[in-house]
Amino acid sequence: MMQSDPTRRSALSVALLAHANSGYEVDCWMASSGQANGSVRYDTDRAWFTIQGRPAALRELAQALLRCAELTERTYPDPAPSLVEGVAG
Repeated sequence: MMQSDPTRRSALSVALLAHANSGYEVDCWMASSGQANGSVRYDTDRAWFTIQGRPAALRELAQALLRCAELTERTYPDPAPSLVEGVAG
């Protein structure tokens, strides 16, 4: 079985669709090199993924995800509920 190496950059490009209330799981471990690492896992019957890295890298990713969410909400604010349902107020 191939072991994960969190110190190497990924050579795979993927697109992951995030859904609210997905139930992400977190974990942490100490690598044999003595470096602390963490991971976020998403698992369903059809697919799973993990994002692994050192704490600073995970924080950088978390900050980028927050900036992305804020940009999206500012650029495309949620319409009023009556517009979503197709009913005028």
